[in-house]
Amino acid sequence: MFLKMIKNDFIRNKIVTITVFVFITMAVILAASAINNVANLIQSMSDLQERAVPADITQMHSGEFDQGEIDKFTEEHREDIAMQETMVLLTLDGNNIHFGNNQTMAGTVQDISFVEQNKKFDFILDLDNEKLDMTEGEVAVPIYFMQQYDLKIGDKITVKSGEYENEFVISDYARDYEMNSSLTSSKRFVINQADYNEMLLKQAGELEYLIEFKLNENGDSQAVQTAYIEGGLPANGPTVGGKIFLMFNAMSDAAVAMIIILISILLIIIASLCIRLTFLATIDEDLREIGVMKAIGISAKDINKVYLNKYRVMSVAAGIIGYLLSFAVVNLLNGNMRLYISSDLSGNLKYILSLIAPLLVYFMIVMYCKKVLKRIDKISAVEALRSDIMERGKNRKYSFPLLKNKFFRTNIYIGLRDVWKRFKLYRLLFFIFIVCTFIVILPINIYNTMNSPEFSTYMGIGKSDMRIDLRKTDTITEDFKKLQEELKNDYDIEKYAAYITGSYQVKNAEGSWDYINIETGDLSVFPLKYLEGKAPQGEGEISLSFANASKDGLNKKVGDGVVVKIAGAEVTLKVTGIYQDITNGGKTAKAHTSLGLNKDAVLWYIVSMNVAQGVDVREKMDYYQNTYDSAQVNDIKEYTQQTLGNIIDQMSLIVIAGIAIAVIIAVLITALFLRMLLSKDMSQIAIMRSLGLTSKNIKHQYMAGTMMVLILGIIVGVLASNYLGEFLVSMAMSSMGAAKIELVNVAWQTWLLCPLALIVVVGFTISVCCKVAVEEDLSVVLRS
Repeated sequence: MFLKMIKNDFIRNKIVTITVFVFITMAVILAASAINNVANLIQSMSDLQERAVPADITQMHSGEFDQGEIDKFTEEHREDIAMQETMVLLTLDGNNIHFGNNQTMAGTVQDISFVEQNKKFDFILDLDNEKLDMTEGEVAVPIYFMQQYDLKIGDKITVKSGEYENEFVISDYARDYEMNSSLTSSKRFVINQADYNEMLLKQAGELEYLIEFKLNENGDSQAVQTAYIEGGLPANGPTVGGKIFLMFNAMSDAAVAMIIILISILLIIIASLCIRLTFLATIDEDLREIGVMKAIGISAKDINKVYLNKYRVMSVAAGIIGYLLSFAVVNLLNGNMRLYISSDLSGNLKYILSLIAPLLVYFMIVMYCKKVLKRIDKISAVEALRSDIMERGKNRKYSFPLLKNKFFRTNIYIGLRDVWKRFKLYRLLFFIFIVCTFIVILPINIYNTMNSPEFSTYMGIGKSDMRIDLRKTDTITEDFKKLQEELKNDYDIEKYAAYITGSYQVKNAEGSWDYINIETGDLSVFPLKYLEGKAPQGEGEISLSFANASKDGLNKKVGDGVVVKIAGAEVTLKVTGIYQDITNGGKTAKAHTSLGLNKDAVLWYIVSMNVAQGVDVREKMDYYQNTYDSAQVNDIKEYTQQTLGNIIDQMSLIVIAGIAIAVIIAVLITALFLRMLLSKDMSQIAIMRSLGLTSKNIKHQYMAGTMMVLILGIIVGVLASNYLGEFLVSMAMSSMGAAKIELVNVAWQTWLLCPLALIVVVGFTISVCCKVAVEEDLSVVLRS
């Protein structure tokens, strides 16, 4: 009997049933896709780690060193160190790499190094996660450059540096655990040992070293790093722990998963509200039938079962379909993961974990249905047969009389008045419109922020038109001096500032010595936004990045002292400010030019500049790129986009998905809400029509009320995206070194285009729903 009643209910309310079913399915699809994505990420990262065997500690170094000292250190710390290997990098400028139709890689912000495969660990893999084994004349190109320059298998690249010139055929792509991410500033090309030896012999490129350590299972990473520094071993460059590489590899996919999970949670909440709307409408319609069933002796439990079984069946069916469809949807989201981390995502973990989504949605919906159905338990048979039972107990306050209306047309005023008098009913719709706006605006704001020149301030870089990077070469010091002289006499340049980044020893919170990258220069020319304090302006002052100042770093506040070794002498510097920086693991510092240099520990030179009004930035960039072969010349927006790389691409997918989901939610919920509202107001509508009001008049009343709720929801949703969104994004980014993100709000998008799109979609939905309901046969309505 119950199955027959459920079937009849499906037939009677086809549109509503299908709508709710689709909505529950969407919630399951997104939730399962997010969990699936996380499961894939966990499994693929584990597989990549297992195959690549990454280093636990990587010390980058430029300059001479004695491998014997490293070997001796390794033997002395065998209780912590399992293996040690030093990779020699032949670092070249982008303009030394030629490909295609006379193109070069001169525009890249990445350091390019040619290497041979390691023997013990830190293996560079192919796209099947197999260890690369190169033959002579072939090269494996990093995935980053494959995407950036559209390089294909079989294409040729030519390396020209001094006396060396050789052509390589691209035979594979290099999946590099340590340098995959665009956030790491170096990329490794893998070649055969014979080719590598020839490059080494002909001194193609500058020599740099990765001094790598693989620890025992219970090895103490911090103890090894401290002993290494205290032993005075080579450390002219940053030290990077294995966890940083793990974070960089997982970042873009983890960010996508977090946003999808957030949207999934919102969808599950909306699905529950959607069911509540449907229940209220259904109970209103079936009130007399409920009374009859109670009068003939059917228990409240059995009556509840009629309604509950429908949603049990619906939730099970939606869960199964959503679960299966999630595996198709997730393929749209994990393209980046298949490329950068693992091409094979066929493990069983995702199938098990993804079951959490349909089970969770099922139990949430069933529990919520039981809560709503408690209303039936409180209705007696006599009360249920009274048509006004759902309105009982409500004080009718005749506020906002029509006589006082002086500003609006009568039908619009009645619609607005209805919202005020029944706001408890409309608040569900109000909340859903807020969520829809939030889902659209937040991803757009994040995308705009990442594409904005202002994002450079979160990378520890002041806003400027362009920057020139000079990396370690034999002529770097002379080039730097020559460049500054030329800029002084270049009237196309409005202002410029030169910065030198060097490696310094700094006393950490435990009292031992670490290495830190400190940038020195005139920091007032292109100022940063500081979380606390201000930029160092004179001698004895330093500012720290948020990650460096945190408890996991040096554990310092503004006003504290930091002990730094300069030319062998210990100097105490006062912390004047704390800024945000997501580069170099987030741990950097800045000081005034008066700090002085450890000349042997200089890492790179940077010159930032603004061009004069009317000067073409691109032409100026081309001029300096051609004049200084060893330089990397970029505008700030291009530099930011290259550094963030695929994170921006992933974010664009989220923007499109957010818009699509918000539109579907707005249409479905508006349709369901109006069905419930028109069902409740059926007799009132019939009376208005019998008094002479046209269908158009009545439609305008409902449209005015619903549109007002939509406009208020949009306003609150945009404000929530701006303020709550900033809080959520800042919380997520704090682990990377950016604790306070100010989202870029493009006014015509957030206050005009997106709201207008929602208004058009919701307005059309209201028009269609009201037309169907209001134009029903009046005689049938009055008889019922």
